Order: sequence, then C-alpha cells, then structure tokens
Amino acid sequence: MKKGRWLVSFGLLAAAAAGPAAAQDQGLYLGGSVGYSQFKDSCKQLPVPCEGEDTAVRAFGGYQFNRYVAVEGGFANLGKATGAGSLGPGAQGSFQREVKEAWDLTAVFGIPVTDQLSALVRGGMYRARTTLNVQQTGFPDTHDAGTNSGFNYGAGAEFRLGHIGVRAEWQRWENVGVGSTGEDDIDVFSVGLIIRF
Repeated sequence: MKKGRWLVSFGLLAAAAAGPAAAQDQGLYLGGSVGYSQFKDSCKQLPVPCEGEDTAVRAFGGYQFNRYVAVEGGFANLGKATGAGSLGPGAQGSFQREVKEAWDLTAVFGIPVTDQLSALVRGGMYRARTTLNVQQTGFPDTHDAGTNSGFNYGAGAEFRLGHIGVRAEWQRWENVGVGSTGEDDIDVFSVGLIIRF
C-alpha cells in the first residue's frame, strides 16, 4: 500500500505544480482497454499445475478537469486463475478463482512529457466480486463467492492525437477476495483507446 500512496502523492504534487497553465483539455471521455492479468499468489500453494495469468478487459469513462487531473470510473473483467491435475492414484482435483465483476473509481494524474505524450499515475478504490470453485475426488465440490472493496493504483503513459488517445498501463488491485474465497493481489497490464468529447 505504500507504493499506492507514493504514486498518488506524486500525482498531486505534479498537479499542484502545474498552476494556471492547467486550465485546458476539459471534458468527458470514454474508453476501453484489453491486456492480461496476473494473480500473484493464487497458484503458489496448489498441489496441481496452475495458470495464474488470463485476459483482462475494462471499459471506463471519466471527466478531465485539465491536462493534469481527471476522475475516472471503470468496470473490468480481471479474468481467472485455474488449476487441474492429479492428486495421487485415482484422485483428481481442479481449482478456479475468477474475478469478472470489478468496479473502480480513481483519480488520474497526468505529467506532460511532450505536447502529445503524458506519464500517468492513478489511485483510488475498487469493489469486486470473486468466485471460487474447487473439485476434488472423494470430497464435495466447493462453490463460494464474495464481494469486497480495496485499493487500486497504477501507472502508465498516454499518447494523444486530437480527440483520440492511446494508453499503455499497469494497474494493481490489492487484496481482491474475502476469507471464504481467499485474497490475492492482481496486476493488469493493458493497452487502451480513449475518445474525448
């Protein structure tokens, strides 16, 4: 969490330093992104082969107060971690932890590099629903789900060409899940397209 606070603090300082020159580029925007997610710990303790990476997609919209500060909300499918394999003679097991409903609200701070290119840092909150499915020979299947809130932060870059923008970004979702489904940090690496109005 210290990393998230550092990113947000850095963004606030950059916005404050902008001064009166920040009175530009106001308005609404919409966008979408696609990339891949990494579940950091879901596979570490499993006794079967496990894949902790999956496709992630996100739709978002926001309001740009000026070139330096925006508020953005989004809805994402963060994908799943899955595992399956042998647990011994005649025994099989499978595991799936999935987060396909995740809402976030963040402040996005831009640090101009050139007229068209800006570095980005973001920080805020999320609310996500996690589902867990476990099957094991000789035991009842486990199906569970839970919703929790937590911190969301990230960094990246955006290139603007008129009303169109292209982003490349890393975003961290901290401690996604509840006690019955287990918790995990999820990293998302994505590219996105933005249309400004």
